[in-house]
Amino acid sequence: MNGPLRLIRSEEIPGLKNLDALFEWAEGRAYLAIDRVVFNGNPGAILCYYNPPVHQVGTPGLLAYLEGLDAVIDSLDEIRFIVLSGANDPVHSGGDIKESLNKLRETLKAKEQMEREGASKREIDRLFSWGEERIRKGVDLYRKIRSISREIRVIGLCGGGTRYGGSAEIPLMCDYLVADSRSGICFSEVLIGIIPGWAGIARVLTKAGLPDGECMSKTAREVKSNDLKRVGIYNEVVNVPYPFPKRKRTDNPDSDKRQYLEALQHHEDLTGRILLPRALHVATCPVSEIPKRDHAGTNVLAPKEDVDLEVQRRSNPDNYSHIWGKPLGEVRGEIDKLGRPLAPQSIEALNELFDSYEESEFNEGLFVEQEMEADARLYRDPRFMEGLTAMLEQRVPDFRLHTD
Repeated sequence: MNGPLRLIRSEEIPGLKNLDALFEWAEGRAYLAIDRVVFNGNPGAILCYYNPPVHQVGTPGLLAYLEGLDAVIDSLDEIRFIVLSGANDPVHSGGDIKESLNKLRETLKAKEQMEREGASKREIDRLFSWGEERIRKGVDLYRKIRSISREIRVIGLCGGGTRYGGSAEIPLMCDYLVADSRSGICFSEVLIGIIPGWAGIARVLTKAGLPDGECMSKTAREVKSNDLKRVGIYNEVVNVPYPFPKRKRTDNPDSDKRQYLEALQHHEDLTGRILLPRALHVATCPVSEIPKRDHAGTNVLAPKEDVDLEVQRRSNPDNYSHIWGKPLGEVRGEIDKLGRPLAPQSIEALNELFDSYEESEFNEGLFVEQEMEADARLYRDPRFMEGLTAMLEQRVPDFRLHTD
């Protein structure tokens, strides 16, 4: 099988013995497999999710995660750890934006019809339940992983590339994170008008504290591996000393594609031989040997004052009035200077969420519920359509609240 599962099921990792498949799901080129393994005498499992080309966590994949983790829960007496792994590619996307846009268009069309027919606000509000149901499934995934973590050790293996949306939030649900030195995390939701809703903010608060939770969720900055380790989100960063493969462009596109896919698989195998043993070591070593950082200190991603000023500037739609609707590529200089626009409604929701945070009384599970509810409400904001279409069209959004 292509992708990272080939290595997991080989005999090429010293000390690793693959026993059998605990769970398997596939749809097209995407798959999720959970294999029972033994590493240096320690019984465990490896979950492998693969969904090329940008590894979106689409609805079918999310449902497969939930079903697969039920199989893990049924086997907890037989294993001591689980590693959540995936591909080593430049991009790990979140949900399918096109799917969300189509759903939203259908919803708004139905909403208009129901308003003409005099439907109640409650009936109209139910039209948006598709967004809430998906968010709730993500939170169900969080609950399953945290439940498993009370019984066995749960490791997130962050392969190379930047992780967005659900692809960032799922590894954050784990106890410990082992990462490719080329990897990073970006909470990009605020660029389209929602917020992380799958416990991502809560987990950053637990792992790194309030300043970094605010910085990551409000600015949509891409945070690289060394900074993530510095603030306590990553436990270990493994150096990968070579770049991602690049596709050649010749007069033979079929050959170019074939060679590129072969290069990706070779890269996958090479990188997996570096990363997987480290994740397995963290999964089985004494807890005292796992690197940790106390986030109570002053080691933060950015000073709060700088973050507040940046967010205030970027969340004011009028600061972008001269470039509304223009392709991002045409106004790169302005975007480099101003930063990409932030959705004001997302910032308002985040401010309310963080106002409720008290470190001494922090209840992660309760905060996750609040995070989920705040995200679901934003699906109903009319500016969400503008954020989605602008992201797909790669243009500058106009986040003013239009009432006409």
